[in-house]
Amino acid sequence: MRKCGILLIACCVFVFVAAVNAADMTGGEKLYKSCAGCHGKNGQTMALGVGKALKGQPANVILDKLNGYADGTYGGSKKKIMTNIIKRMSQEDRVKVSEYISTFK
Repeated sequence: MRKCGILLIACCVFVFVAAVNAADMTGGEKLYKSCAGCHGKNGQTMALGVGKALKGQPANVILDKLNGYADGTYGGSKKKIMTNIIKRMSQEDRVKVSEYISTFK
């Protein structure tokens, strides 16, 4: 069971990194597609079964969290996964994906 979880995490990270690298200046919707594996199509899933679902959160709150992952001031015991992903995103991409996620109602 643990091996499946690690494999799933590795796949999500790989897909996300590939998407971010291929889409430097794309819209939030395209950036989010790679996040959906862990967070759900509409942000309804608690990634890795922890934290709060993204759905319903305002853009400024999401952006603060993403920036916190990037600078190491936010996240729990599994923050290393998000930290590695977010550090590869530009600030502009974090804004775009935050604004897109905030549309999930």
